[in-house]
Amino acid sequence: MKSTLKELEPGKVRVDVEVETADWKAAQEKAFKKLAAKVSVPGFRPGKAPEGMLRARVDQTRIINEALDIILSPTYGEVVREHKLKPMYQPTVNVTKVSDTDLGLSFETILVPDVKLGAYKGLKAEKKVAEVSDEDVANAISKRLEQAAELVLVDRPAKLGDTVTLDFEGFMENVPFEGGKADNYTLELGSNSFVPGFEDGLVGVKAGESKEINITFPTQYVAELAGKPATFKCLVHEVKEKQIPVLSDETVKDLGIKDVETVDALNAYEKERLLKEKENENNRQHYNDLVRQIVDNAEVTISNTIVDAEVAHQEEATKKQVESNGLTFQQYLDITGQTIEQLRENIRKDASANLKSYLVMEELSIAEKLLVDDAELDFEISKLADQYKMKVEDVKKALGNLETYRDNLRQRKLQDFILANNE
Repeated sequence: MKSTLKELEPGKVRVDVEVETADWKAAQEKAFKKLAAKVSVPGFRPGKAPEGMLRARVDQTRIINEALDIILSPTYGEVVREHKLKPMYQPTVNVTKVSDTDLGLSFETILVPDVKLGAYKGLKAEKKVAEVSDEDVANAISKRLEQAAELVLVDRPAKLGDTVTLDFEGFMENVPFEGGKADNYTLELGSNSFVPGFEDGLVGVKAGESKEINITFPTQYVAELAGKPATFKCLVHEVKEKQIPVLSDETVKDLGIKDVETVDALNAYEKERLLKEKENENNRQHYNDLVRQIVDNAEVTISNTIVDAEVAHQEEATKKQVESNGLTFQQYLDITGQTIEQLRENIRKDASANLKSYLVMEELSIAEKLLVDDAELDFEISKLADQYKMKVEDVKKALGNLETYRDNLRQRKLQDFILANNE
């Protein structure tokens, strides 16, 4: 194989390849045998007819295409090894020349940027002391009691904080609009889950009563409704009041928290839980501050090509997520009040920083030999199997993608290393 490398721009190269005739012919022969094995000739079992008969029935274009599939991967692997490339993405492949005897290929690929690590040991970052006030504990208990509240039917006008069940239909200029109708819809008044003015408009309505509510849609909304007036015709079926239980030992028992059966025990439990939460948050902040310093100390030049690819990837991911929630991408842009150009610019702002952080942490993992080989992966899986009294194969099935678990183990080693070598 003869190959020449050309730098197209910083971080992007093209490698032109002339495949050896013998290798190309071997790939074609392998492709022919694979295709011929499925060819039926009267009087012979599939693939067992004389070669001349089989070749007459296998199109040469199919052989070439199959041979290309066979030879591309090993050829690219050889290109990567020969030129010591570190590809960041899969290459773009072009066939520059093809015949029975000759094959020319061109691989364009974006390379992982060079990373020059700076100081990553002996750094300092503030670590706050976790503190929890009596007010914090009281608020946590109040939220827990609110979550345990019951909704009770009441025969009175609805007020903020009540939950109503209603039918509604929206009209613009006396014409119903799409998505503006629902039956037996449950809504907590004051939750701000509807357009401004709608929930307030239901205050004072009793079960069995109807009411028309006039609202104006926000300017940051789907284009067909944004900033326009509308009328909702509503029929309220039920009004329910949230009854929050009074704090007592009996109430605490009903909360169902293991080994917590008194008010004093609940106070102690919530204080310990909140302390752990704050301590974990302080630990995360401390670690993230150290990582930020390590990344800032490193030198990485990321080409626009890589940033553009990352922006395109994240934009596509955003589209899929939005569409999975039942919105079109344009509706999402309308609701968030941004153009496609503004979205891309916002993505771009974070892309370079995120890429630099990722690349620096990868380089640090390599420099300090913090990778997880197959033996270590198997050992950690065996530990899980012993811990949960499961078979190793069942643990692997439960974990799903083992490469994701391998990366989690590596991240744990990386964090342990950074915390052990910095203050």
